[in-house]
Amino acid sequence: MPATRHQGADWLEQAPTILPPRSLMELRWLRKYSENNAGAGPNKDSIKNEFFRMEAQKVLLDKGAGERYRWFYPVAAFIIGMSVYITGLWTLFYPYIMEHYKLNVVAQVALASSLTGVGSMVIGPPIAGLLFDKYGPKIPLALAGAIFVAGAVIVSLTLTPMEWVAAKYYWYIGSAVIGFGIGLYGGTWPATMARWFPDKIGTAMGIAAAGTGLATTIYAPITAVLIKSLGFSNLFRILACIGFVVLYGGVMLWKVPSPDWVPFGQKPKSGAGEKTTPAGKEHFTLKEAVKDIRFWHLYTCFFCAAFAALFFTTNVSMIILEGLTKTGTDRQYVVRTVVPMFLTLTALAGAAGRLIWGNLMDRIGGPWRTLPIVYFTSGVMIAVFYLGYTSVAWIMIAGAIWYFLFGGEPTVHYAAVPYLFGRKSIGTIMTVLNAFSVGLGIVLGPYVGAFIRDLTGAYKWSLALAITLRIIATLVALNGLRISQRNFKSQADTRAASS
Repeated sequence: MPATRHQGADWLEQAPTILPPRSLMELRWLRKYSENNAGAGPNKDSIKNEFFRMEAQKVLLDKGAGERYRWFYPVAAFIIGMSVYITGLWTLFYPYIMEHYKLNVVAQVALASSLTGVGSMVIGPPIAGLLFDKYGPKIPLALAGAIFVAGAVIVSLTLTPMEWVAAKYYWYIGSAVIGFGIGLYGGTWPATMARWFPDKIGTAMGIAAAGTGLATTIYAPITAVLIKSLGFSNLFRILACIGFVVLYGGVMLWKVPSPDWVPFGQKPKSGAGEKTTPAGKEHFTLKEAVKDIRFWHLYTCFFCAAFAALFFTTNVSMIILEGLTKTGTDRQYVVRTVVPMFLTLTALAGAAGRLIWGNLMDRIGGPWRTLPIVYFTSGVMIAVFYLGYTSVAWIMIAGAIWYFLFGGEPTVHYAAVPYLFGRKSIGTIMTVLNAFSVGLGIVLGPYVGAFIRDLTGAYKWSLALAITLRIIATLVALNGLRISQRNFKSQADTRAASS
């Protein structure tokens, strides 16, 4: 006998007797079905099929660590970041590739760093953000794992061709694919932290972001040994296995609460409340955020800072090589000893910076008060680094200080977006903003800096450009602080008048 259909409001009242809806999501679906079908409700089979689809979605997407274990998420992000953020090692591979293929021009090898930037900041995060806002963290994490592994396998083939003209395609394509995989993860973890920590966003972001810098600490000291003992190809196969394990662990355990969730017994301390948004608006859509002048202040700050920082970090091995060989230091000693030691030390300093600056941001009053300090002091340290880059001791000390200061930058950048625009569309707003500001800076910085060096024969003018951009970012951040203070005063006056 065919299933009967209930008409009008009757079917919705009778639906619980067919199969009791167990969530607001299910009731919303039933009401929407009725609206779209002129009041006609689905039959019993339709209700059951949709119910079981939703139950399957709960099993696949909504299972994971809950409120009681929310500190699991920054710790897990720390571990995953420490395992997969390997693009900081790219500068270490330049000398090996250049020596293997007898290359004299840095820019064509450094182009791979720009391509990792395309994947990690321009393509990956916006896709992850859209998936995150719709499905949560599991699907983008699953894609991140598969794509990361594919990219590592492609890069592992770089040294197999006889000529650079063929090898460069493995190097470029593999780097871009790895970047894309990292970008999918990079668009997922900050949004996850923002959902779970409306009260301690800086601290949570700092813990999670610290792991991204420690990847270099772990891998840099052993990379030279592994390449020598196992070969370039086997090194990347090992990295592929590590990425697969940690990212698919996240697939199993990660989930997020609703945008309005707050920890039990607490009120959110996020700046996305009435203190920082027009008319006390709690959550922005992407369209609304783009119309807000603070969005474009952040855009300018992020672009200038990322361009300068990524030029410096991705070319630092060649900058050190340039400085130390001026004093007659052996090239092989610099490549095999000094550079790995420098990357290890500075990665530790950067991780410390991420932890400390995230906590400081929570204490000193938000991103606009923190960013000018980070931008200006790190710009000064680039100049200090260059003034003594013919000395190993100077390089180590100045480099550690610079990386400590720079370490606060990603933490404050990620925390700034939910602080200003709320958490409902955090995946989309954060990733779009970062993709077209930080992403563009990452894409242009490494290649343009290396190109200027090849054009002028030294890194002096490239570093001068980096310092200039840091100063511009400082001035824009100070203006953002001025605007926020003005908005806060205006809203306080409005509240006082209304009361």
